Amino acid sequence: MTLDEELSKYIQAVQSATSFEEFWSSQEKSLPRLSRLVRRTNISPITSVASEALFSVANFLNRKQRSG
Repeated sequence: MTLDEELSKYIQAVQSATSFEEFWSSQEKSLPRLSRLVRRTNISPITSVASEALFSVANFLNRKQRSG
């Protein structure tokens, strides 16, 4: 299947999709190139621990006691 055919099939299939995860789980085999692209680009962290830790460090570095 060419990329153009895969994109055409995607456009037809996405109209009946209920959720992002269900759609890509069900279309993984029929849209292999696009599903690989989606897996690479739509990775979301499971928790926000890393971002919370970053804000904690930033707050520590910018507090008034350190800037005196």
